[in-house]
Amino acid sequence: MHLFGNSRFELIRHDVVEPILLEVDQIYHLACPASPVHYNTSEVYGDPLEHPQKETYWGHVNPIGVRSCYDEGKRTAETLTMDYHRGAGVEVRIARIFNTYGPRMCLDDGRVVSNFVSQAIRKQPMTVYGDGKQT
Repeated sequence: MHLFGNSRFELIRHDVVEPILLEVDQIYHLACPASPVHYNTSEVYGDPLEHPQKETYWGHVNPIGVRSCYDEGKRTAETLTMDYHRGAGVEVRIARIFNTYGPRMCLDDGRVVSNFVSQAIRKQPMTVYGDGKQT
């Protein structure tokens, strides 16, 4: 729906630092600087030596390993995100997402959430590997 042709819609351009003597329904601050979020994965850690990983942990990646191009690609993306922050002075966020789940997820994909759901459906005990401190 395009609101510009609607008689009940009025777009008012105004500097938010100046007073406005109007009753408004909504204010959109469209001139604000972007604060991009880079969504990443735990693969930036490679084969971590620390469990669980702290925010200060840099990872343990084999640069010539079979999956190294994926791991290093993820690490490079974070480097570029931080270079953008340092170079442009823009606030950025990095989210390292672990164990995602959602619609159409296969119950046999081998990740922890699908394993728990699959075992619960079958009324089997849920398998927890390790001491519970790993990610």
